[in-house]
Amino acid sequence: MFPKLVFSDIDGTLLNSSHQITFKTKKAILRMVAAGSKFIPVSARMPAAILPVIEVLGLKMPFVAYNGALICDENNQELNSLTLSTEMAKEICQDVENNYPELVWNVYSADFWLATGADHYWIKNEESVVGLKATRCRSAEEIAKLTAVHKLLLMGPAQKVDQYLPLLKTKYHQLAINQSAPHLIEITANRVEKSQAVLWMMNYYQAVLGETVAFGDNFNDLGMLKVVGNGYVMGNAPQELKTMDFKQTLDNNHDGIAQVLNHLFK
Repeated sequence: MFPKLVFSDIDGTLLNSSHQITFKTKKAILRMVAAGSKFIPVSARMPAAILPVIEVLGLKMPFVAYNGALICDENNQELNSLTLSTEMAKEICQDVENNYPELVWNVYSADFWLATGADHYWIKNEESVVGLKATRCRSAEEIAKLTAVHKLLLMGPAQKVDQYLPLLKTKYHQLAINQSAPHLIEITANRVEKSQAVLWMMNYYQAVLGETVAFGDNFNDLGMLKVVGNGYVMGNAPQELKTMDFKQTLDNNHDGIAQVLNHLFK
């Protein structure tokens, strides 16, 4: 029996280190979709940064954005949304400016990306990775103009992220705060998690545990890998993740997803 739903992280998993989908991986995904299964990207990215990845495949597919804060169908229509208040988002960004000066903040609301107005390396780097431009603002006060916030993204040197992360988790314990990369901290509503979004999708598409597979490469994928029938850790994942009780595949530069899909969809 083929898996009904295949969930995949994007950066470091579906994309290689050049931020591309390899030919073998694309071919394997097209083959599984032709067999009647659904391939569902699950990412911390905003919708506008996910859709170009999907377009490379030449398909329409549902996806999960902002680690589960926003779920959309094949036509980019909202299915489920979990948000922070704009007041809470503004408070955190002002706190970062005043107490964590080495970090820079970004605020996401659906397809709108607002970033601190200072011309920082980290924001330019993120713009380069996702192929989009942030709207710069002069002050965190401008966040109040938004109707809701799906995610806050804090960026900075890895050592500063490691230093500030536990402080932020203690201060804002009512929120979901995770380190998705050595230089990134993501903040969402407390009930937002990739696992929650995957379970929601499983219920929506009436898929049972044994009909589900997921691929991930980092700690923010951990919950997702736990709730599916078969969770696969990429070869480029941190060693700590690879020692956990998951199946393993090749790294994202050597078609790890394709290796598994070609076996499952013989």
